[in-house]
Amino acid sequence: MRYLEDFRTGDIHDLGTVTVTAEEIVEFAKRYDPQPFHTDPAAAELSPFGGLVASGWLTASLFMRRYVDTLLAGSACCGSPGIDELRYHRPVRPGDVLRARLTVLGSRPSLSQPDRGIVQPRCELLDADGAPVFSMILHSIFLRRPSATTA
Repeated sequence: MRYLEDFRTGDIHDLGTVTVTAEEIVEFAKRYDPQPFHTDPAAAELSPFGGLVASGWLTASLFMRRYVDTLLAGSACCGSPGIDELRYHRPVRPGDVLRARLTVLGSRPSLSQPDRGIVQPRCELLDADGAPVFSMILHSIFLRRPSATTA
């Protein structure tokens, strides 16, 4: 079980990789972001992107899945009050293999609820060259270790 105290400023967590497929790009976009450069490979060829690209919302979701599977599952996370600085640095294309990385920028106990606190990580998806394609600053609420709230 991961608690607030388990996240220290400067910690870097490798959350593994995800491979993006054309089918996933089109399926997601048809449902949630139906723009031609996400849904129609032929139309995408004529777009400024010159080919099919993933919706930024799919890209964010790909990161979130890695975060849940590797750090949040089985943790004392109890939600998020929001995000800052959501960025799409470059288009994500079919066949891209992206590495998810989380860097803890800080954490602090809550002033109003002593049993919890907020972890502030920089969340990134990196391309094969290590360049970011997506980033955001997240705020995740974690319960404090039970012994930490009674000390």
